[in-house]
Amino acid sequence: MRAREFVSEAKFGSAADVPANAKRLPKSHNSALKGMISMPDISQTKQGGSPYTQWRFGIAMAGAPDFPTPPAGAFAGDPLLATYTDTDLAIINAAAKSVGAGRVTKLTDNRSTEADYVHKTSTVKGFKGYKR
Repeated sequence: MRAREFVSEAKFGSAADVPANAKRLPKSHNSALKGMISMPDISQTKQGGSPYTQWRFGIAMAGAPDFPTPPAGAFAGDPLLATYTDTDLAIINAAAKSVGAGRVTKLTDNRSTEADYVHKTSTVKGFKGYKR
């Protein structure tokens, strides 16, 4: 017997669409959940469903209606990892390779710098015993 004959795994985005149906809930749950809505276009079980879109929706709700939220941020759903050392980057590269995650794009080096608006000179006047 082959494993594929008894192991059923769905790939991301390939799960069958199961539309929301309040009638499938017990009556006690249904009566307690006032104002239920469903948003099938951002469902994670649909073809191409996206946890990122659901997360962005949550961010948009936090700012609505006064602060509109664009549908994508600076990384548009790409995982953003911050490495502190080259060893961290090696671990990420090895993990990406092992699961077939595709390319890893290094965006910045491992040095952090102060932003231009940060004052780098202390405003505290020197005093006796103060060494600079």
